[in-house]
Amino acid sequence: MLTTTIGMLQSVIGGLAVIFTYTLHFNFFDVQTMLNITSELLPLYSFALIVFGSFSIISGLFLLHEGFESR
Repeated sequence: MLTTTIGMLQSVIGGLAVIFTYTLHFNFFDVQTMLNITSELLPLYSFALIVFGSFSIISGLFLLHEGFESR
């Protein structure tokens, strides 16, 4: 039960990181200005957030699989 909950939470956090990356990249809601991010560093931040989000989603899905398998 705990493994499933943690896996779900971790996947949601990873998904939110990816959504935030797209929000940052396409400058929805003027996020780049609010966070004072220059256009030179935007690819670095986008890459870091995509990597973090992807690993978080994959790890969360593995935890979900393990939680459902142990039932």
